[in-house]
Amino acid sequence: MTDAETEVFTLAAGFPAADRDAWRALVEKALKGAPYEKVLVTELAEGIRTEPIYSRDDAPAPAGAATRHAGAVERAAHGWDVRTLHTHPDPTAANAAILADLQAGANSVALRFDGAGRLGRTARDDAANAGIGGAMIDGIDALDRALTDVYLDAAVVALEPGAAFLPAAALMTGLWERRGIAGDAALGHLGADPLGSLASLGTAGEPADAALARMAAIALTLHDRFPNATAVSVDSGAYHAAGADEAMDLGYALATGVAYLRAMEAAGLAPTDAARQIVMTLPVGVDVFLGIAKLRAARALWARVLEACGVDPDGRALALHVTTAERAWAGRDPWVNMLRATVATFAAAVGGADSLTVLPYTHTLGLPDGFARRIARNTQLVLKEESHLARVIDPAGGSWYVETLTDQLADKAWGHFQATEAAGGMAAALIDGTVAKACAAAWSARERQIARRREELTGVNAFPKVDEVPVDLLAVDCEALVAAARDRLGKPSGPLPSAASIEDRARAAEAGVDLTALMPDGPAEPQITPLSAHRLGEGFEALRDACDVAVRRPRALLLGIGGAAAYTARASFARNHLGSGGIEAVDSELDDAAGAAGVLKDADADLVVLCSSDTIYAEKAAVFAAALKAAGAARVWLAGRPGEHEATWRAAGIDGYLFAGDDTLATLRGLLTDLGVWTPQGGAQ
Repeated sequence: MTDAETEVFTLAAGFPAADRDAWRALVEKALKGAPYEKVLVTELAEGIRTEPIYSRDDAPAPAGAATRHAGAVERAAHGWDVRTLHTHPDPTAANAAILADLQAGANSVALRFDGAGRLGRTARDDAANAGIGGAMIDGIDALDRALTDVYLDAAVVALEPGAAFLPAAALMTGLWERRGIAGDAALGHLGADPLGSLASLGTAGEPADAALARMAAIALTLHDRFPNATAVSVDSGAYHAAGADEAMDLGYALATGVAYLRAMEAAGLAPTDAARQIVMTLPVGVDVFLGIAKLRAARALWARVLEACGVDPDGRALALHVTTAERAWAGRDPWVNMLRATVATFAAAVGGADSLTVLPYTHTLGLPDGFARRIARNTQLVLKEESHLARVIDPAGGSWYVETLTDQLADKAWGHFQATEAAGGMAAALIDGTVAKACAAAWSARERQIARRREELTGVNAFPKVDEVPVDLLAVDCEALVAAARDRLGKPSGPLPSAASIEDRARAAEAGVDLTALMPDGPAEPQITPLSAHRLGEGFEALRDACDVAVRRPRALLLGIGGAAAYTARASFARNHLGSGGIEAVDSELDDAAGAAGVLKDADADLVVLCSSDTIYAEKAAVFAAALKAAGAARVWLAGRPGEHEATWRAAGIDGYLFAGDDTLATLRGLLTDLGVWTPQGGAQ
């Protein structure tokens, strides 16, 4: 067929060319005077404006492979690594859960040390923290029990040891040797993250410079003896939980990674080899597009760092582990966490995670049972094996919105990284409190949005279920486990010399030396105040907790006036508003204020909320409020804004107002304080 005979068929040929100005004119017409910027433009916490529509003209120059998974083709064939988190305090019970997960589709596991272990202590030294938040790994035998029948040359075991990363390295390398696993066959991740530990625990086990050098020595040992295992973790979870926005989170991760590269280079590792020792762990929340952009930006930023370090393009890949963000998980209506897990998994998969840990839906409440762990695991498996999310290489690539958001987020993150470097680096910024102040400021701004319900959390400050039934959790007799561990450990042995090598410490562990003695200078001591960890719904959940334990749950009578068409919308609003603070609502309607006494008697309520339209309020609110107060109502509120009627209604007996955009959290705190359920100091009475 000749060129003359070739006809190009264009679907849009019969339509006029798209024109942004014409589109904007149509939008302005549809808005009917409402401001475009306020209605359709969203400003994210990161200071990024998101437009309602994007075109080719908006998108930056394609970043190409820089934002894409380095092993994209292989990942499309095999998918990401499904990793499950294990925190059961009993190593034997943890082992049963680990084996169940591996047999049911998980590819790898994360094993978190308990609160004592992460500080380099055991049940003998720190009974209060022993068994809290993780497994009691106090020696090589405990680690062996936790990993019984786990093939350490087939499945990656990622340790989360906190400040005890030196003992963890000794225990893991010692266990590889105990099981006769050849150096190049050993798989695993030791999780050495001294600056992350300093942020989350307030200590790195020893002074920051010494801890960085210790981490580098571990990396050098693994590079020489166990080339297929990794030593170093850049985990930004502490900053994210403290309130950092996604750009800050990325910036701090970059600054931490650069500090680790410098330390490893000083220890004798070439930048390319040092980069291979690092696994970056990033939390992803429930904003799908922001999560995708965050992971794509992380790859581009890390490639830029390694380029500056002189690393060849083939060596600039980022090993990226993703976790669902702990701060996004709710303690109320936890079933909604399953939906949050699904959304975050989608973002992580599309963003190109190498491995992913989905928190069980009951994570914030206690130790998850088998059902909760199965749902977390299967959320990944369904999206991976049935929805085939990994089958497409960089599915978000080329999206004008995602490419623009990725570029903007990377630019903001790079600014935070440069500011941290200018302040002396990540260690200095942690020690002098710069990071803590920045995270606290970011959290305060986020908290204000949540308090006013401009950011809605389903089941918490939106659509709360006041009478929810507690979910099942795994019950553990931690006191018995701690007592047994203390009996087994016996008297402490003296610490090893600070200069002892990893090999020396592994041999000492095999000889029976416990975790504390393997620390460089004994148990970790506080160095700074750790960053405060928050959850998005914590303010509202504290009020719900207070109402749950009150002698009598507070009750509100939602009194509809003027027929269902007039009051239903505001009654529903008031129910959600009050329910987010744990206040039960009962409904009634009244056409004549003379019936106020009878309604009050039947409801047995602590407060009455008038619900109706503005028109009916103007006519009847004052009359009904006065009648209710005369009938004995202690508190009368109104669902809506008072406007010009405030003085009149106050005189009639209306005590307060519930309306969209109010500081809901402050309103509820004040109301529950008045009811004797909450104290101004922030707790249940």
